[in-house]
Amino acid sequence: MKYRKVVALSLALAMTASLAACGNSSSGDSAGTSSETTVEAGETEDTGTATGTEEGGTTSFEPMTWSAATSGADGSNFVAGLEKFGELLSERTDGAITLNIFPSDQLTNGNAVDSLQGEMEGTIDVTFQADGIWSNFDARFNVLILPFLFTSTDEVDEKLFNGEGGAYLIDMLENEQGVKCLGIGENGFRYITNSKHEVCTPDDLKDLKLRVGGSPILTRTYDLWGVDYTTANWAEVYTGLQTGLYDGQENPVAVAHASSIQEVQSYVTAWTAQYSCMFLTMNMDLYNSLSDELKEIVDECGAEACAYQVELTRQECEDYLEVWEEEYDMQVHYTTEEEIAMFKELSDPIYEEAMEEYGFTQELMDLFID
Repeated sequence: MKYRKVVALSLALAMTASLAACGNSSSGDSAGTSSETTVEAGETEDTGTATGTEEGGTTSFEPMTWSAATSGADGSNFVAGLEKFGELLSERTDGAITLNIFPSDQLTNGNAVDSLQGEMEGTIDVTFQADGIWSNFDARFNVLILPFLFTSTDEVDEKLFNGEGGAYLIDMLENEQGVKCLGIGENGFRYITNSKHEVCTPDDLKDLKLRVGGSPILTRTYDLWGVDYTTANWAEVYTGLQTGLYDGQENPVAVAHASSIQEVQSYVTAWTAQYSCMFLTMNMDLYNSLSDELKEIVDECGAEACAYQVELTRQECEDYLEVWEEEYDMQVHYTTEEEIAMFKELSDPIYEEAMEEYGFTQELMDLFID
């Protein structure tokens, strides 16, 4: 496959631009509500064609309002990425572009898959959704959640954000799903939390009832680890943990914190077992209707917003773990290489299964596996 140079994913360059402009501000693994808005989805009749040149050489654009959906709760790192995108768009079009953000997939009654379907059909303009949600349309988006695919964020940057692996996934979105990808954000490494005891080895999981995300590779991994789990709707999980219906859950720290999981959990296992990213995408017909100048602005704003969101997510992970320890008295266990080897031995068969059952090609696997 011939890969295009992915300018939007040059994390270092985009990060510099975004951080100079501003500081810090799951299956849809987030829950919450936001204030109501009267803007309807799909308000995209205008094309963004330049209407003239103002004094001083600044090009003006036709006013447009775009709807943006995410499964993230209000105040989450998902929403923060969209907020940054909207701020940059407004800034660089002199207020012509307004981005109306709908957290928790409010436009589709909490259904993240329907949000993506709406974007493809043109009733929703922009989405910021996790790779696991896109896997409902193509199982190959599950590649990033293979157990212990990455050992660090440096490896994520090398292979996903700045590498051919990211380019491959962008091509899948644009050429097979028919949406414009404006950048890749971060959901993060998924940590296990529970209310009973430390999780250091696979045996420590055997007496726990966990809620896990609905990705088939994720659930298969927990099958191989011998875990009793449910894939209950995320909106129900806090109450389930509070009442003891579930002992624990797994999610990136920022997602868990946004839903106050720390209030009802006592232990957290910090590791690189599974990773998840976000895709900032736009309805392709809308994108193609824009002028070349506005397309360039949208591309730049998308790249900068995603770079900002990645940096924010990583900082939040560090900050929230500290808050969990100091303010909520949670015990954090960082897995050792010997402990990880036990989990890997049990879950390694899924790599072969992925080739056989989920349509992963050797070409795709080679982009992420040394």
